[in-house]
Amino acid sequence: MAALFVDTWGWLALRDKGERQHKLAVAAGDVLLEPIHPVRFREAVKLRLKYKDKPEISFTDFTSMVVMRELALKRVLTEDRHFAQPGLGFELVP
Repeated sequence: MAALFVDTWGWLALRDKGERQHKLAVAAGDVLLEPIHPVRFREAVKLRLKYKDKPEISFTDFTSMVVMRELALKRVLTEDRHFAQPGLGFELVP
């Protein structure tokens, strides 16, 4: 299975056995934690400003998108449709 980014929803699905997508989340594989350092934070600010016409996308989501782009990850374990809105080529899983 190709690497994928785990959004907040994905973390919840991993922990909650009652979540309807729990088995899919668990099958996602190994987890690598990535820190948000000042450079990544500044890049997220740039995305927030670039997509100011999309105020429903959270700063946290933009921060996640920065990490995904940096690590060349296209797939994200989430039910958050905001990842598709900027048109950056992210694929939502499930």
